[in-house]
Amino acid sequence: MSRLFYIIIFINISFPVFAQQTPIFTQYRDNYSIINPASLSSDYLLREQNLDFGISLRSQWNNLNNHPVTQSVKGNFIYAQSGVSIISGGYLINDRTGPTSFSGLYGKIGGILSDDPYWGGISMGINIGVQQFRVDASQFITRQEGDILATQDQSKIAPDVGFGFYYYKRFEKGWFSDDLVYAGVSIPQVLGLNIAFQEGDQDFNIRRQQHINLIAGYYKMLDNDKFIEPSIWLRYVANAPLSLDINFRYHVNKSIFFGFGGSLAKTFHFETGFVIGDQLRIGYGFDFPFNTIGPIGRSTHEINLSFALER
Repeated sequence: MSRLFYIIIFINISFPVFAQQTPIFTQYRDNYSIINPASLSSDYLLREQNLDFGISLRSQWNNLNNHPVTQSVKGNFIYAQSGVSIISGGYLINDRTGPTSFSGLYGKIGGILSDDPYWGGISMGINIGVQQFRVDASQFITRQEGDILATQDQSKIAPDVGFGFYYYKRFEKGWFSDDLVYAGVSIPQVLGLNIAFQEGDQDFNIRRQQHINLIAGYYKMLDNDKFIEPSIWLRYVANAPLSLDINFRYHVNKSIFFGFGGSLAKTFHFETGFVIGDQLRIGYGFDFPFNTIGPIGRSTHEINLSFALER
């Protein structure tokens, strides 16, 4: 059943496939640097910790064989100063969905325009990297012998570029004192390449479409180190349904948080985690779909580890 699910997506591909092509995350706030190269981490926004490292593992639809799996490793550094602050970093990502997979290595550079980056600013950033796309022919079940790439694994390497903008502001007075609002827009896969695999007279094309990501959120600071953080992540790609995630996270204190939310894809999210010593954060996310994939694919699990400090 699981392989049939993937072949519904990839069979008869004499024309390009259009779908969500970039990785998704349950704890997307902990992966903003992958979504938008101009974004600033919560470690910096809340504690001015300008150096952070993190790893993430997401295992989706675990009841399916060869289900989607995403792993990433990332690092970020902000050199903050009046005028123009420098954003730098990069990440390594590996994503597999059935018979197709890709690995990517990226570096990023950007700047924050602000007289005082603690209180707010506008940032711009760009990712530059390379991806390797792979097709595992052994995972295909075809309707007829010789239908499509049925005998040989193939891979292609292609460049990748993405850019983004980000705005944030901290309030100073009244009921909103120390609260912070942020929003950003980014476009990964700017090059929009059409990657062609070929075996004999059979063609298999992966057309990399430009995606548009919109992120936005709000930190409402409360007494005794408590705060709440509602947020959204909107994703658009041509010829695919609009995707929207809405989440609500509550930090009980400096050490414990939990959250919940949902998406237009009829998926429920739950997350929880711990912060140890203001530097090490451990987060766990759980998704359960109530759409047609729910009874087949079951749940999704995600683990994020990050370490941040001020340098």
